[in-house]
Amino acid sequence: MQRLPIAIVAGHVALRCVGGCAGASSEAPSETSTHASSDTSSSALFEASSEASSSSSSGALAAAPTYYRDVAPLLASMCTECHRSGGIAPFGLSTYEEAAPFAALVARSAVERTMPPYNLDNSGACNTYVGAPWLADGDIATLTAWAQAGAPAGDPTHETLESPPAWQLDRVDLTLEMPVPYAPIEPIVDDYRCFILEPDLDEDAFVTAFEVRLGRPDVVHHLTLYALDSAKDEQDAAALDAADEGPGYTCFGEAQVPSRWLVGTGPHDRGGPLPAGTGLRIGAGRKAVLQLHYNWHNGSAPDRTAVDLKLEPMVPREAAIQGVSKTHFELPPGQPAVLVQATETMDADYTVWGVWPHMHNLGRELRVTAKHAGGESCVAQVNRYQFHWQLFAFYEQPLHVREGDTLHLTCTYDTTGRDTPTKWGFGTDDEMCIGFFYVTRDG
Repeated sequence: MQRLPIAIVAGHVALRCVGGCAGASSEAPSETSTHASSDTSSSALFEASSEASSSSSSGALAAAPTYYRDVAPLLASMCTECHRSGGIAPFGLSTYEEAAPFAALVARSAVERTMPPYNLDNSGACNTYVGAPWLADGDIATLTAWAQAGAPAGDPTHETLESPPAWQLDRVDLTLEMPVPYAPIEPIVDDYRCFILEPDLDEDAFVTAFEVRLGRPDVVHHLTLYALDSAKDEQDAAALDAADEGPGYTCFGEAQVPSRWLVGTGPHDRGGPLPAGTGLRIGAGRKAVLQLHYNWHNGSAPDRTAVDLKLEPMVPREAAIQGVSKTHFELPPGQPAVLVQATETMDADYTVWGVWPHMHNLGRELRVTAKHAGGESCVAQVNRYQFHWQLFAFYEQPLHVREGDTLHLTCTYDTTGRDTPTKWGFGTDDEMCIGFFYVTRDG
């Protein structure tokens, strides 16, 4: 399995919330008591889900769902971490008055599985993932029936339903914080900025969990922490920093120097534990680079973000980010489905703990299968790829591949919006085809 140069793409990754991703305007209808949808484009989807509504595991709904009894708990568990006052989403869903005008949009997004934001298929047809924000078919039927009924409120509970409490790190062994606050010197919307950090470790250590503390949650789109493994890499990063005005240096899409991916998060991913018994190494005496992607549409007040790390001096199994990729390809324009494929033969036995599918803006589907002596099995399936929804997803049951097995990667692209060929490359308007894997080597 390839040890990929993670830095070339890890800076692109992000996870964006409802609203803009769903293609919705934040302008809502004025009626807030009951809301019969005027969105005729969603009617076919609602009709298509009627059968699911009547045959879901809970059986046919005896009465129309109501906001307080049926819908509010779903929104609190799946949506309101982003869709709340001060959240990164463009409109709130925390109250009936906020949610009812968007009933049709919420239902349509659920039926299409464009929300909650998650790239991988978590249905069980091709594995399931720890903590996946995945609506059950019965939940989708509830949201659909609620919208079809005109978004009835029901009896208020007078309780404020909130998202589940965010996971918190139980121990902080090292904090890596931006050295000074940062705001852009010139007006800019999307801003990728890298900051050199000093872990000051006397001995190698292994990251086993992490938590991000955002200085400006309303403008930090995502971040990636990289390890620098040589003095030359550190010198090159320092040169970039010195040549760029202001704190840090510009680093669109990558750290701009050879580096190794450690941890990364998107807007509503504040960190978490890595698979038990595994960890990612930080070298003694080596520096790190923290890359932040800012979206300054909410203003340019300074940010100073920090990452708290839980470290262990040793772990039973050192992890690495490796993967399967296809490079130096070209996509013809004007085609609804262009396939790119790659195959990698395993050079050893591995336990595969997690996966991170990666394409750029033209990507639509991605599939990874493993061929072995017993046949073929599904490793990962993405049915509706979104560039801004990328993250590492860890399997509920780790997978195993053996020396001699082959991983087969297929990426599908829609180039109908392009009138010239699209080449492989680092830029957002270029394309990539990669399956990253969080792995440990067996034996």
